[in-house]
Amino acid sequence: MKKFLTILLTTLMVFTLAGCNNNSGNGGNTPDPEPTDDGVTNVAVLIPFRGDQSYYDTVAFAADELDAADNNIKVDVFECDPNGTKEESNWMNWFDNVCEEGKYDLVVCGNGNYEPFLFAACEKYPDQLFYNFDSSAIPASGVPANCYAVDWALDDLGYQVGSLSAAITKSGVVGVVVGDDTPDMNQFIGGYCQILTEKGVKYLISYCGAKWMDPALGKELADSMIAKGADVIWEVAGGTGNGVVEACSAHENVWEIGVDRDRYAEFVESKPEWANTILTSALKNTNVAFKAVCEMVANGTYNEKLGKLETWGIAWNGVGLAENDFYMANTTEEVRAQIAADLARVSSGEVEVVDTKLMDDATYASEWPTIRDAGRIE
Repeated sequence: MKKFLTILLTTLMVFTLAGCNNNSGNGGNTPDPEPTDDGVTNVAVLIPFRGDQSYYDTVAFAADELDAADNNIKVDVFECDPNGTKEESNWMNWFDNVCEEGKYDLVVCGNGNYEPFLFAACEKYPDQLFYNFDSSAIPASGVPANCYAVDWALDDLGYQVGSLSAAITKSGVVGVVVGDDTPDMNQFIGGYCQILTEKGVKYLISYCGAKWMDPALGKELADSMIAKGADVIWEVAGGTGNGVVEACSAHENVWEIGVDRDRYAEFVESKPEWANTILTSALKNTNVAFKAVCEMVANGTYNEKLGKLETWGIAWNGVGLAENDFYMANTTEEVRAQIAADLARVSSGEVEVVDTKLMDDATYASEWPTIRDAGRIE
């Protein structure tokens, strides 16, 4: 029977929109939208597709929840690129469709693959308001004056997962299955490796490369880690993560940690044997930011965010762990106190978390391989 453990992060997860970690752009030169005659705020969300079991699903679910609420905010979600071709003409047609008729008070898109098209639309439609829900590369000229862009403190998120993993491991060995070996993806695990090293816990790293929807590979990589003693494994690998869950579920004393959405809630009815191995999930709280942005547009306060890039971290409830009932039932006060203490050291500035995205090329090339290769397995 898996031992019951808990974590309390709520004292650190205070949601506020005051201040920011990173700003760029020229501020809000675009006026706030005038309320529509019917009092309804209309929002268009452009994503490539649903069903990635990760990133885009999180945004779509948040949009669905907001649309279903009785709040005079209506949200339409458009699946613009089901085949993932990333063709500029296709995406610009979609932006034309939602911008030209003037129906939508806010147009939402994001992700590094598609934000160039979003920024092109910002320039083409200067009177339209936009929101970039996951910024990667801001133009040299800055964030457009009619757009608000956010990114996520994934280094902080990895640090939290590492703290939890160190607190609950019995074997002293933990693992993570990651997507591509890139600065963007390694941002998830820089802080993870850092705190595990601090605590003397061995970490194992495997990359799935471009195979984001390969559960068989995920199971193979996780099985290898379990054979090497890992009793906590984190998945940061899209649909490939399902194989990680399956591998962990075959072992009574192995915990799995999901990513991007509440994986326990995803499987609790359809695959309870899988759900019962998922202690929690590491979340970019895109739903929190998405809802806050839509509400700002509805109440006329969005103007102050325009032209800015802001990083959402712990203080804004931008990143965190899924604190569902299963998680709360399977954690102890000792574990939660330890994690709270670890996060307090970060919040106070005592600890600077490793962030691969902030490294220049020379630093990344010289420092990151040492951290990565300390635990990398094929």
